[in-house]
Amino acid sequence: MPRLRLINPRNPLNGLVQNDVARRVTLGRKAIFMPLGLAVAAGAVPRSWNVEIVDECTGPVPIGRDADLVGLTAMTCQAPRAYEIADAYRALGVPVIMGGIHPSALPEEALGHATAVAVGEAEGTLPRMLADFEAGRLGGIYRAEGEFPIATPRRDLLARRDYLVWNAVQISRGCPHRCRFCITHAMYRGRYVVRDIEEICEEIRSLGAKWIVFADDNIVGNIAWARRFFRELAKLKVGWCGQATITVARDESLLALMKKSGCLGLILGLESPNAESLRLGNKTYCDPADYIPLIRRLQAARIGTWGSFLFGFDCDTVASCRESVRFAREARLAFACYPILTPYPGTPLFEEYESAGRILTRDWSKYNGATVVFRPARMSVEQLQKSQMAAFGEFFSWPSIRERLKTPPAQKAGWIMNLAAHWGFRYYYRRQKKRMPDFRDAWADRA
Repeated sequence: MPRLRLINPRNPLNGLVQNDVARRVTLGRKAIFMPLGLAVAAGAVPRSWNVEIVDECTGPVPIGRDADLVGLTAMTCQAPRAYEIADAYRALGVPVIMGGIHPSALPEEALGHATAVAVGEAEGTLPRMLADFEAGRLGGIYRAEGEFPIATPRRDLLARRDYLVWNAVQISRGCPHRCRFCITHAMYRGRYVVRDIEEICEEIRSLGAKWIVFADDNIVGNIAWARRFFRELAKLKVGWCGQATITVARDESLLALMKKSGCLGLILGLESPNAESLRLGNKTYCDPADYIPLIRRLQAARIGTWGSFLFGFDCDTVASCRESVRFAREARLAFACYPILTPYPGTPLFEEYESAGRILTRDWSKYNGATVVFRPARMSVEQLQKSQMAAFGEFFSWPSIRERLKTPPAQKAGWIMNLAAHWGFRYYYRRQKKRMPDFRDAWADRA
């Protein structure tokens, strides 16, 4: 029986700090999220293969000839490490296949480090790659074509105790919207694929969990299907969190159905309270003027609101970045994050910036949402970097935490997450102090 080793390269955004305090707080967990995508890929492997998963976020990767074939996945920030691992295996004569977001965006680049590259979903590529390996003709670029069901993840190949979030479930792929900065649209080109509802419910039942996280880019990408799914989900009596657009709150009947199905909180891609930023990102289906009323509607339904804002659109200034934090505080968001706008390969934004000579580096490890990799229009690189740090510092300050969480739906989880972020930021700031001792000066009132 041929042996396939699937590897998730290390990801600084997913690993947990390993010190005595962190081990106590996280109950000894080594990473935040399980590599669900790789577990789904393993679910597409024929049973005639012996398959294992190695997650470098939780332990070292063995390099040797003890596998017949090695498969690597990579987001853009993981690509350099994935290439290192691939090169090490190939030097030993072990063939390597690669897939995931970054290889799908730049398959020719990835092919320089692999025997074969998958573009698109594993269900549409991996079985063909394995068949070609057994026939001795593996090689080149394999593209997913046609429609195929989303595979059930092989959780049995991972150690549950290693992950803070083990109970992640994928119910769909893609998003119907066409945001210029989003790698999801670049990968799926507007397609939105859903799983069989009974199959999803069976997976949830098998977890035996009281709450779950839906690992989808947009849980309501198909409203009619979502209504049917929420009705069935309500029967399982579990709590859940997921990601959706703020427009979901326009439909009060859908909102009521979501709450009845167990919705505890939603991550909202708000991006900016500035309409011009949304226009530049081609997110014109949202109107910032509606944000506060729609957020209040979610809060009235006792659904936690977690906002994500992007810093670095061409209309952004230091002052507008601070305005985003002021907005988040006024909206009383239970949680918020402030990633730096990143032109990921494969997106229209990357193509535009590369054509204009605005890309500062192709060191993919820096494409992590925490590093400025392009030349901003109305700020310096340093100002944008400092604005992100100042934003986290202000939003997770004690005054901000108290004012945001003193009113419903201030849940216990919200307090825990905010306290963790507060102390996490303090730890990060101490490490960055020599490099950016004056980062709070970014909030000087200047345009």
